[in-house]
Amino acid sequence: MPHFELYELIAAICIATAGSLVQASVGFGFALVTIPLLTLINPVFAPGPTLCANLLLSILMIIRERSAIEQGQLRIAAYGLVAGTVVGALALSLIPRDHLGGLFGIMILTAVGLSVIGHHVAITPRNLLVVGLSSGVMGTMAGIHGPPIALLYQRAPGRTVRATLAVFFSFAYIISIGALFMTGLFGTRELILCAILAPGVIIGYILSWKLQERFDGRYLWWGILIVAGLSGLALVARELAGLLLV
Repeated sequence: MPHFELYELIAAICIATAGSLVQASVGFGFALVTIPLLTLINPVFAPGPTLCANLLLSILMIIRERSAIEQGQLRIAAYGLVAGTVVGALALSLIPRDHLGGLFGIMILTAVGLSVIGHHVAITPRNLLVVGLSSGVMGTMAGIHGPPIALLYQRAPGRTVRATLAVFFSFAYIISIGALFMTGLFGTRELILCAILAPGVIIGYILSWKLQERFDGRYLWWGILIVAGLSGLALVARELAGLLLV
C-alpha cells in the first residue's frame, strides 16, 4: 500500500467529488475527470480503484433514478457490451495498440460534430446493439466506455439518460473488475484506495441532486456533447503526446 501525504488524500477526495458531480448530473464523465488527475497523484488509483468508485456511484444513481430505467433497451445494449468486451480483449492480443486511442478519439469527435449539425441516431434495437458493442471495444482497448451510448441517448429525458447509463456502466464495471481480479490486478489494496475515494463520490452525488434538475432537454444535450467531446479530445491528445515523446 503506497504512502500518501494528507494533501494528496484531500486532493484525491476533491477530484472524486468533481467527477461524481459531473457524472451524476449529466450521466457520464467520472473517468474523464478523475483518471488523468488521480494518476498524477499516484498511478495506483487506476484502473481498479477508479472502476470500483465509479461502480459505487452508478449504484447510487440507479437507486435514485430506478423508476426511469429502460430494461428492454438495456438488455440489448448489454449483449453488445459483452460481445464488444470479448472482441476488444482479443484485438488487444492481435492488433498493436499504438494508435487505437487516437482513432477512437477521432470517431467520438466525428459523432459529436454530426450531432451538433443536427444528425440524430434513433434508439432502435440495432443501434443499441451497435453502441453496446462499440462501448465494449472502446472501454477494453482505450479505457472509456461512455461516449457511444451517451451519444445515442443524448435527446432522451434526463432521468432516462442517467438511469440507463448508470445500469449499463455498472454492468461494464463489474465485468472489468472481475477481469482485473482474475488477472491479479484487483485486491485488498484497490478496495482500500476505493474507500479513500468513496467520501468524494458520495459528496459529489449529494451535490448533484440540485444540479441535475438543470440538466434536461437542451442543457443535457449540450452537457453530453461537451463531455463526449472532451473524452475524444483527451484520447487524441494522449495519442499526440505519445507520438511527440517517441
